[in-house]
Amino acid sequence: MTQVQCVCCGQAGDPITDPIFLGRLEAEVKSKVCLACWKKWEGMRVMVINEYHINLGEESGRDLLKKHMKAFLKLGESTDTAKLAENYRPASS
Repeated sequence: MTQVQCVCCGQAGDPITDPIFLGRLEAEVKSKVCLACWKKWEGMRVMVINEYHINLGEESGRDLLKKHMKAFLKLGESTDTAKLAENYRPASS
């Protein structure tokens, strides 16, 4: 299996092979982000939705979530994550 050079962690890693349902953005994410970083985003996504009370039924909510995703995965977007940082609780082991 070919590895991908991840822009998020800077390491070579396993590629994302499952569909991620991002439309045009999917190809960019799959070519630039490793599976491990994508899995981290999937966990962070829940926190972003909850902290910002994002309604995914509205286009503005989906756009805000994509903006946070791009910032988290270091895909050229920046966003204010102060609300997330102050409420972040690492998963218990």
